[in-house]
Amino acid sequence: MQERTNLGPIMDAAVARTKARMQPQGIDADYDLAYEHFDVTHFLLQARALLSNDRVDPLRLYLRNGAEATLSPEINFSMQAYLARYPEKAGGPEQSPYLEWLKRGQAAGEIADPAPGPEKMAPVLGMDAAALVELLAATRSGLQERLRTGTLGEMFARAAEVEPLIGDAWTETTRPTIPPLFSVNTVDQVAAMHACQRAAGFGTARVVLVATEPRWGGGRRVEGHIAHALSSHLDPHDIVVIYTDKSGTAPPDRFPTGVREIDLAGEVDGMDPLAAQRMLVELIRSFHADAVVNINSGLLYDGMTTYGKALAASERLFLLLLCNEQLAMGNWLGRPLRYFYRCFDLVEGVITDSAWLENWLQDRHQLGAEQAARIHVFRAPVDPRVPVVSPPTPDPSRRPQIFWAGRWDRQKRIDIAFEVARRMPDVDFRMWGESVLTRGHVGEAPDNVSLEGAYAHICDLELSQADVWLYTSAWDGVPSQLLEVGMTGIPIVGSLVGGTGEVLGEDDAWPVADLENPEAYERAIRDVLADQTRARRRSQALRDRLLRERTEAAYSEHVAGLLLRSAEREEKEGEAG
Repeated sequence: MQERTNLGPIMDAAVARTKARMQPQGIDADYDLAYEHFDVTHFLLQARALLSNDRVDPLRLYLRNGAEATLSPEINFSMQAYLARYPEKAGGPEQSPYLEWLKRGQAAGEIADPAPGPEKMAPVLGMDAAALVELLAATRSGLQERLRTGTLGEMFARAAEVEPLIGDAWTETTRPTIPPLFSVNTVDQVAAMHACQRAAGFGTARVVLVATEPRWGGGRRVEGHIAHALSSHLDPHDIVVIYTDKSGTAPPDRFPTGVREIDLAGEVDGMDPLAAQRMLVELIRSFHADAVVNINSGLLYDGMTTYGKALAASERLFLLLLCNEQLAMGNWLGRPLRYFYRCFDLVEGVITDSAWLENWLQDRHQLGAEQAARIHVFRAPVDPRVPVVSPPTPDPSRRPQIFWAGRWDRQKRIDIAFEVARRMPDVDFRMWGESVLTRGHVGEAPDNVSLEGAYAHICDLELSQADVWLYTSAWDGVPSQLLEVGMTGIPIVGSLVGGTGEVLGEDDAWPVADLENPEAYERAIRDVLADQTRARRRSQALRDRLLRERTEAAYSEHVAGLLLRSAEREEKEGEAG
């Protein structure tokens, strides 16, 4: 008997003819099992060539194709999705994974649903994967029934009478998408958003700091300084830090207790780059923050290429720029070079750690007074609680010790430090840091150099054994390390480059302008060693100056005044109203 559907009498007749020539029941148990679930109409809508073929049994053809079958036997089964989850079910050329699923897999809870990522989406919806698959199947089957025999399909058929091309869309009804499971990218984005918001406690934030990674070292770094500065103006819980490029968590003391950290990098690992950018933009928007600060996040910079104007329309964006980097051939790259001119018109302002970089940006881009006023220097504060370290006990038999610490990369000029050590065989050099260079880059360490590895915090070192702190960076902003060492009273011999001159003064430190000359460093070190009493008085003057120039109170007011400005204005307007 021919079944009547909204697909029309011609299609209904073709389905009836196909069913009539299919194998009778009772001959093959496997065929009979598949026949109970095989949807002829659904299959023929995908394989239109079979509509005019009176010799092919579509079910026999599907089973014969085994794991290579590309069409769907029923609306809630996908061969591709099933084998992607259970590749061991592919079997041999004469074995059908569909039969395996009908016999054992379905009862065992194996998922063959065509929707992408139900396992990822189920926790977002507060369900387990099996319950979500059941709901998807019921929704999909219900839609199919409404199209074939219900009012929805009747409306569709009438529309096809007016515009015949609409009839070609019947095939699309065999693979409906059900939100939010639109695509792999959509599922990944929604699942990542949910995981990030769960990590943040599903709450809003006043300030969002978007950082590339939890960086090496136990110091506060600029993100830590900003968070601590804001903590005297708002609850630390109102600060969110998002890591976008590399996974991890920050050292324990970097942020005030209560600051929320989100490992977005781990959630978007393997995600399509454009999807990851969109996900970050929507995550930022979801916090409804007063200010968003980009601290070297490559993902956010990439996202601003596409979404910059849209994001700037709803968020107060700030770029925090640190120094550029020099490559081995001598050419330069870095966020200030690459993104300042691209993003400056999109953001509320640009933040730097040094007046040197502020002046460089103004000069390079020939900024007018109004534009220059949008560049802000956050002068990192020093910690007055860091005690002055007593100098080593005088001992004629003791060899002086020079301390050095930093990343083992080209910027820090390990080769210069090694050469200084070679020139001073009567002195011991102790060097800390994480190595990213091979010995081929810097050569073998001299015999008087001890490689100590990484440290968690500068106070973990035997600072009372240090006669001099050596700093050999080839380019820099205002290094947090110099600020930390400056508070200990240890004499500093350091390269005068970039923003280091804002820490190292001629009267209270030993700045070296001739960066490539190991002899210049040696002369400065020997000047310190020649009169330790004078050197310590000079270093005490550095500490005193830093305490005057870089107070936490001044820094806190500056940071809060810039980043929380809009919120404070709204509060005042609300009180006035």
